[in-house]
Amino acid sequence: MGNSFPTDPKLEDAEDHAFLSVYTYVIPFVAGFVILINFSVVVSSGLLIKKRVEPRYTYLFLGNVALTDFITGISILFGQLYPPLYRDHTICSIQIGLIVSSTVSSIYSVGLLAIDRFLYIVYGIKYCKWISICRVRLAIGFTWTMAITIGFLPLMGWSGNSYGGRVCWFITIAPAPLIIITVSIGIIPVIVVIVLYSIILYHALANIRKIQYSLYTINSISEKIDSMESLRMFKGRIELPMTKTAPRRKLSQNQAPHKWKAIKVVLFTTFSFLITWTPYFFACVIYVVEDCDYKDPTEFCRTLRLLIASPLTILGLTNSLINPLIYAWWHNGFRTYMRTRIKMCLS
Repeated sequence: MGNSFPTDPKLEDAEDHAFLSVYTYVIPFVAGFVILINFSVVVSSGLLIKKRVEPRYTYLFLGNVALTDFITGISILFGQLYPPLYRDHTICSIQIGLIVSSTVSSIYSVGLLAIDRFLYIVYGIKYCKWISICRVRLAIGFTWTMAITIGFLPLMGWSGNSYGGRVCWFITIAPAPLIIITVSIGIIPVIVVIVLYSIILYHALANIRKIQYSLYTINSISEKIDSMESLRMFKGRIELPMTKTAPRRKLSQNQAPHKWKAIKVVLFTTFSFLITWTPYFFACVIYVVEDCDYKDPTEFCRTLRLLIASPLTILGLTNSLINPLIYAWWHNGFRTYMRTRIKMCLS
């Protein structure tokens, strides 16, 4: 959403153009990996849903997350490959609309996935009563409708100045109020993810403590039984040994799920989301609050504009690479299915 098209070098000085060229050279590789990885997740999730592999609702959410990131990659690559000669404000609005729509939908899809995991882990049996295929589709459809509406508002007329399509940035083509609205809407699922995963983490740690206490109790009882069996019963002066039984295997507390595994999964999921997108959102808000624009000569606005246009945009788009790793490859059912399919293809 920062530097969607290569900026016209005539509008930038040599130093700024060299800084922005980093985006031009790096982003095609990022977009290519985003497209390939998320396409494989979309196809695999579709096959799992078609075969009615459970949990089907989770695979539907996974597939939607991958689809949004796939569209983001396509949109970015489209912006880099589109001929500059035919670029204008309308083309810029369409491409920005695609990126904003897919990005917002991706963020909300991550939020929906957090809600799905929260209901599944915390409420268990009630999960099947509350979640249905129709409700999942309605939720996904709502996020797409909202994202497309927000993303294509500049194309509908509520837009800023893209200088004839030569500066196709989100902060130039979207007016200040629309930037604030988009950022505010994007922050909502971030807060939802943090809150729900914190609750999930709390319940996970509570269950781990229960399991470790159960193992401790079982081991204590086992030790008492073993000490009783080691005694010898006497009748008069004749020793009657008790019947020997097979030695009991002592359960180790290390066999219980380790709390640090739960902590690492939740923290990695939450903070990867925060680290990739929050700096971009925060910078956009400051850009609007400070009343900066593209022609602002002040050093602060210039530096902020360049950060939004290149490194912060690249950082945000890396979330589309991290998503399939977190939500697909870390899922046991999905990972098992992929291993089976790979083995079948190689055999």
